[in-house]
Amino acid sequence: MILFSAIGAAAGLVLFHAALTMTLRANRTSRIPYARNPPIVPIRSMALRIVGVALLVFGTVMLGTASLLWVLAVVIAGPIVTLVIIMIHNRRVAKTEVAA
Repeated sequence: MILFSAIGAAAGLVLFHAALTMTLRANRTSRIPYARNPPIVPIRSMALRIVGVALLVFGTVMLGTASLLWVLAVVIAGPIVTLVIIMIHNRRVAKTEVAA
């Protein structure tokens, strides 16, 4: 059961970050806001995001029955990686805007 939960949580993170990658590619020249939707939101990325979050929540809740440390690792690692990716994208866009 723990292996199934870990696979579910990992698959959820992968799908969620695949949706983020699609959004970043659709917004190559515009910044991604942290608390709002970006200017262009691909439809398929919303579907991936929904399935990814569902798998992530399911896997995390099931992992919580085994160990709280795994839950903390998944809950903390996912958003931190997402914020870092958005920060890198926004810096790259800002450099492009200054250079132009």
